[in-house]
Amino acid sequence: MSSNHNFYFQIPRLKAEMPALIVLGIMVFVGFAFHFGIFGWKGGFIWLGFALPIVLWIYNKRKGDYFVKVDIDGISWREHFFSSYKYIPWKYVQRIDYLVFEINFMLKETAQVVSFATSGLTDESTDELKQAISDNIAELLDENKNEF
Repeated sequence: MSSNHNFYFQIPRLKAEMPALIVLGIMVFVGFAFHFGIFGWKGGFIWLGFALPIVLWIYNKRKGDYFVKVDIDGISWREHFFSSYKYIPWKYVQRIDYLVFEINFMLKETAQVVSFATSGLTDESTDELKQAISDNIAELLDENKNEF
């Protein structure tokens, strides 16, 4: 059967990293204000001296490619700054729920639900993603039906 139902979408880096950078910036500012209020300008700048290298280290460690990929083997994604790479082979999926702003994958044996938020994708790419998932699952079901 081997028809091509692949889907790949690159999530824009700005969209994936900006909320995390805003949160980290607010944390640095609040820490600066707290230390400046208690210890004066020396305490504020000592805080900045410790906080800024830590924030830069976290940023360099966590930045990367943000994407969603669907192929005949499974689905993989990394959607934002604080997320990790996830890969789910189709053989471990028991049920898929398409909700308005997310797609939930229920895994076999553990009944664990893994969610993929579609907020990083456009409406057209979300529809293409859902169609690619459905086509790949249907193709796998057809192939397994022929084995028995």
